[in-house]
Amino acid sequence: ETLRKYPPLPNILRNVTKPYQVPGMNVTLEKDCRVLLPVYAIHHDPQIYPDPHQYDPDRFNPDQCAARHPMAFVPFGEGPRICI
Repeated sequence: ETLRKYPPLPNILRNVTKPYQVPGMNVTLEKDCRVLLPVYAIHHDPQIYPDPHQYDPDRFNPDQCAARHPMAFVPFGEGPRICI
């Protein structure tokens, strides 16, 4: 919960390696486009974490974790070059 409230990486920057059509939108991210993932904003989104400014370790019990999108908690990044 502390890493959700105070992520060590406030943002993650990624480069698009091939054209990507965003599902459900008329948007294509072209190769070499840069994408900023706002980790702090995701971790404080009340639609994902109700009462986001309240410290609540129970958010990370197995049932609640399973109900969330897997990318809703990424304090260290994600993918093959994750920082830890």
